[in-house]
Amino acid sequence: MMKPYKENLILPEFPFPVDVFIQDNQKSNITVKPHWHDCVEILYMIEGNALQQINDKVIDVKTNDVILLVNGDIHGTWCNNYDKTKILVVKFLTDMLSNLSVIYESKYIITFLQKTRNQKLYAPRVFQSQREIIDIFIGIYNEFIEKRVGYEIFIKGYIYQMIALLIRNDELQLYEPGIKEEELQEINPILKYIELHYREKITLEKAAFMANKSYYYFSRFFKKVTGSNFKEYIDFVRICEAEKLFLNKDMNISQVAYEVGYNNISSFNRVYKRIRGYSPSKIKKAKYVKK
Repeated sequence: MMKPYKENLILPEFPFPVDVFIQDNQKSNITVKPHWHDCVEILYMIEGNALQQINDKVIDVKTNDVILLVNGDIHGTWCNNYDKTKILVVKFLTDMLSNLSVIYESKYIITFLQKTRNQKLYAPRVFQSQREIIDIFIGIYNEFIEKRVGYEIFIKGYIYQMIALLIRNDELQLYEPGIKEEELQEINPILKYIELHYREKITLEKAAFMANKSYYYFSRFFKKVTGSNFKEYIDFVRICEAEKLFLNKDMNISQVAYEVGYNNISSFNRVYKRIRGYSPSKIKKAKYVKK
């Protein structure tokens, strides 16, 4: 077996880290050597047959099969040039699905994010697609190629639909953190307060007092419900707001950092890179290139 290598991704990191394309062995040879990368890759066999390596297994795949490859999976694809084969490839970074403020979605999206980030996706990696899945792939491809106004929202929506279908059809085991409805109602005023006052210094002590709970109990309670500790959650909200400013306002990094609650740019840069994996200067560059 060939020695795998890490692929240097060419996905746009910001603001829409998605790539969609078709491999057609009538136009070029489909030989993808074993490799891995830090993104999710979903393959849809439009027609034909191929050999698909997924980590230590090699599987025969055929028309209408869907192959799910998560962060860090070693994978490769081979097919002969005698049989007509077409494969639709969708790649995306899981950052685009992160939205910690939408608690009601968390038990579904966390299912996908946690399993992909930890390489523990509880699903058959190859499964026969249903009509709904095929329609989703067609929708993703058409939106990506045509790039009409709002195509990014449509594609993200299609990916959400795909995750929901995998869960509904028992392809993914639902992540259930044991959150009760009353707990969601209890934490909601704190989340609303953070949305309105994220620029200010909000301490865990203050939030615990507002929730009428002890410091240590509230700390555990907050992480149970949101999946994040209090400081991480506030940082995430601030970074999301910073990205809106980068896209919609003519502000430099220092101005944005101050506007979302950071008193010095080094702290902002450090937090931003920890959450997104790249520096905020890349956003400014991406915005400039787009113009």
